[in-house]
Amino acid sequence: MDTYAQKSIKHCLDMIAPFEMPNQEKVDGNQHFYRFMVSLYRGMYQNPEGYLVFPSPYEEYARKRKEQRPQKKIEKAHVSDSRESTLRNTFQQAIQFYASYFYHIGMRSRGIEANSGALMIGKEEYADVLEQMERVHEAKYNPERYEVLSKLGLRIYEKGDVFHIAHATYERAMEGIEYLCKAPDSKYRWMNFLRLDFKNAYAPVPTVEDICRTLPARSTEAVKKLEDNLSGMKIKAKIKPLRGIVSDFKWKVEYAHKGKNICGFYADNESFLLCIYFNHFQNITDFAEALYGEDRELFQWFKRQFPERLCRCPNNRRVHFHDEPRRICGLSNRAEIENPDQDDMDSALYIIRKYRNIGLG
Repeated sequence: MDTYAQKSIKHCLDMIAPFEMPNQEKVDGNQHFYRFMVSLYRGMYQNPEGYLVFPSPYEEYARKRKEQRPQKKIEKAHVSDSRESTLRNTFQQAIQFYASYFYHIGMRSRGIEANSGALMIGKEEYADVLEQMERVHEAKYNPERYEVLSKLGLRIYEKGDVFHIAHATYERAMEGIEYLCKAPDSKYRWMNFLRLDFKNAYAPVPTVEDICRTLPARSTEAVKKLEDNLSGMKIKAKIKPLRGIVSDFKWKVEYAHKGKNICGFYADNESFLLCIYFNHFQNITDFAEALYGEDRELFQWFKRQFPERLCRCPNNRRVHFHDEPRRICGLSNRAEIENPDQDDMDSALYIIRKYRNIGLG
């Protein structure tokens, strides 16, 4: 069975975009970098320790925590476990170390040398990169991580006050780094680099269609049904940029109507969560009561879509489903439909239409 670290590495592979280029420009060099990074993640998945990613500390802690966990519904409380978070961040930063290193040298490069295909970076700039890379957990392993890159074919040599960085096998790979890093500054540039998304690197925003290409068929069908029902309305889709592509990072898309978020989803290759936003906890109580008087079966479905939160945080709020009180998170005020099937989608779309009083198809 895969460790959680291996699942995170696999998540990286799942989140990488298909290799495409707009207008077929600079295909070879970009494809060299794409192929190199895919091979790096695959090798890391097979042998995490060989890439200085250590699954064992997290696995051991998770096992002990599971044995000691009280028998209660964990979803009813906001669970804060700083030790778990630190261990998870440690191996996830190790996974993304290699992509981060290439991103930083690309952002500081002086261009590509025509004859050798090497990326050129000043010595001072390169020193800044190495300093930046020291900020990860367990930076003591960084020298060994650079040695891994050397074994994988990365070559660094000096010419005057400039370092030249090239790859012995993927000779034009540095062109791919340069292409992604020299894209216009935007909140999506780091995400596009992580996903090796050459197609969208110079586009203003990614598209929902691009997201769907990383999702399983069932999730794609749910998104298509949602968007088909929203078509014709003045709806704006807002895609939140990914700060990472390991297993804790999911796509987040929100659909706004008249300046307010009405619905959205969180998705990756393994899960899909459809959300219906009510903006204020009292709106949930009021709508539930109206639904109770109209359709008891739909009311029961509606009630099941609100996870109960029994935490003591100041944002905890009480709502009522007719005569049943329930505590929810007042920061979200939303229905959450996990991995919806066709019937769930039909019910959710009817709820959106009725609550917002908009004529969805």
